[in-house]
Amino acid sequence: MQISTRWLVLMMALLAPAVYAKEELVTLPKRDTVQLTIYNSVDLTLVQETRSLTFKKGNNRLQFSWANTLIDPTSVEFRALANADKLEVLDTSYPAESNEMLIWTISTEADVSAKVEISYFTSGISWGAQYTGLLSNDEASMTLTGDVTVSNRSGEEYENAKVRLVVGSIHLVERINELAGPDKAKYRRNAEEEMRKADKAAEGKKEIIKEGLSEYYIYTVEGTETIPNGWQKRLQSFKQAGVPVNTVYTYDARKYGPSFFKLLTFKNDEAHKLGKEPLPQGVVRLYRDMGGNALGYVGEVATAYIAKNDEIKVNAGTDAEVTLKLTRTNLEKKDLAFRRWGNGAQEQRLEGWTTIENYKLEIKNFRSRAVKFEVNLVFGGDFDFESETASIKVDYQTQRFSGELKANTPQTVTFKLTTRNGTNVKNK
Repeated sequence: MQISTRWLVLMMALLAPAVYAKEELVTLPKRDTVQLTIYNSVDLTLVQETRSLTFKKGNNRLQFSWANTLIDPTSVEFRALANADKLEVLDTSYPAESNEMLIWTISTEADVSAKVEISYFTSGISWGAQYTGLLSNDEASMTLTGDVTVSNRSGEEYENAKVRLVVGSIHLVERINELAGPDKAKYRRNAEEEMRKADKAAEGKKEIIKEGLSEYYIYTVEGTETIPNGWQKRLQSFKQAGVPVNTVYTYDARKYGPSFFKLLTFKNDEAHKLGKEPLPQGVVRLYRDMGGNALGYVGEVATAYIAKNDEIKVNAGTDAEVTLKLTRTNLEKKDLAFRRWGNGAQEQRLEGWTTIENYKLEIKNFRSRAVKFEVNLVFGGDFDFESETASIKVDYQTQRFSGELKANTPQTVTFKLTTRNGTNVKNK
């Protein structure tokens, strides 16, 4: 279905029976431009299409139909972009015989040409972002490609469309999903108006817009594409070669489990040849070139929207060539505190004690190049940590060792952990 050729016509009104004996129906030209601003979370897309029209002196009738589409008829608006002072919208009517169209009566005192915008909201259009990184042989850099897949189930085809994505949250719009029944329909009109304001506020800007409880960014996909109804279309939003990648072998049982994982990281900043703008939420997948047009899967991560200067970490799993082993070498209990209880206070109950544990941390690098590592050790309770190897206290529970291992080199770290329990706790 194409609104441009089937459902939008210009009719000259009957101004004087002696002059105009019959109505003329003029089929309008195709859209000059069309822009889709897609808000995923509430299934809402703002469509803005422009056309070049010629209006004749007197009253002109402009008909718009939304048959077999998911267009919200209450959201349709007409606006002259040129010669607006020469055009006047006298009324908007809805023919009694149809609930799938409206007619604008537009008056002009002379023949005039004008570019006009017809905008409305529709459902049935959604998007998802994907980022693909192809690593260099030494894994020090990658070529990063960003794609956006747009799905169109709206009932309408959009030719040569510019696509914009709402990233983040516009509070008034998000509340649509909290309502139901008549209240939802009434609230939707307010939300649609807020969406129009957000689209206008974000035009030409490259930063997160914060207004009250709203925080959003409208991301524009480069170029234009035809988005047929019933299709999914993948659009390339950018491609950047030479993006630096940092590899850190990481132990952090809270986040990744009790293993030594290889994490590949990069930042959305200018130092990494990115960072000109935030990036939409999506899935980041990394691959390596295996030769012969074959790619080896490395790992992936799903991200929220990637603000400027945000760091993305992709877990590439374990690596047999870089290993970690944590061993407790000694356990001792001391400073036992008892309390007598029971009949005649003949029995004793342990209420306080202190444990002293000694550990050995062995990290081995069997690779032919140096690697970076980071070990995060988490302890509970009131504890003291001692080691001859430098470490930092990340928070009240976490101690971190980090550094670099040369090629084919092991490193051993020993530390002592003293933990006070029960009545022995000092730092209450």
